[in-house]
Amino acid sequence: MRLHLFLPLLLFLNMGCTPTTRELIIPIATPGPQGNQGDEGETGATGTGGEQGSQGETGMQGDTGPKGDTGLRGPAGKSVPAEQLKQLEAILAREAGEIIVGTESYSFGLAPRITGFCFLTNHGRLFKLKNKNTQILGETIMENGKIADRNDFTYLVRSAYGDDVKQYFLAVTQSGLIYASEDLETWKQQGDINLD
Repeated sequence: MRLHLFLPLLLFLNMGCTPTTRELIIPIATPGPQGNQGDEGETGATGTGGEQGSQGETGMQGDTGPKGDTGLRGPAGKSVPAEQLKQLEAILAREAGEIIVGTESYSFGLAPRITGFCFLTNHGRLFKLKNKNTQILGETIMENGKIADRNDFTYLVRSAYGDDVKQYFLAVTQSGLIYASEDLETWKQQGDINLD
């Protein structure tokens, strides 16, 4: 096989690369039919990303969506247990004619937050039920002093501002006197409503 390849190559080199006196005429042939398209090549590697473009203009605000469904009702809150109210009533039974006329919750401080309930009698005495923490109700009701030497108190209310950071307690008498405190300890007469 090598001989078959070697002989024509040797002949070609011996004759030279240039044609002899005779002109070499190469007939021009018509092209053949086009072949079938080849298989698709593999996908090339992903190029690196270009620079990030500048932010576009802010679009117009869309329409307000429809109102959502009402959520489920939360669990009932906790009140002062009946046993503790009985304990308070036993303390008050010692004083003839003394009754509870107001109950209010309180909250002092942020870390730790001190919470509880205070109770006012018509004689101006205050009692406190201090919670163990913000999640667990206290167990003992203790006397917390007296607002004034009167026996016509009728109401106790609290107002709080800014997550209970600032709060005021007001106690009102049947005759229209108003006493105020920020800490349930120190009370001063704030005003007098003329009921005549």
